[in-house]
Amino acid sequence: AADKPVETPAEMMELIHNGNLHRTTEATRCNEVSSRSHAVLQLSVRSKPRYAEKGTHKHGKLSMIDLAGSERQTKTGNSGARLTEGANINRSLLALGNC
Repeated sequence: AADKPVETPAEMMELIHNGNLHRTTEATRCNEVSSRSHAVLQLSVRSKPRYAEKGTHKHGKLSMIDLAGSERQTKTGNSGARLTEGANINRSLLALGNC
């Protein structure tokens, strides 16, 4: 994970695009582009008064989480490495659900 300061929406979209290039996907019988990895995007927004030298600074944080797909083996037809990967994804989702 890394903090990357941006000034414009275009810079933010470029970071999101670059992050998506590192996502792992795989076709299954259920989904042509099944996400095989979790992704977390946290946006931290800071603002300050535009014209006043002093004033209240505001800070907000938005977290967006895309979890890897949880699919039943009987529906996906996965075997071998994809089957093991699916079991690991399901195990990690179960662990998140128990938090």
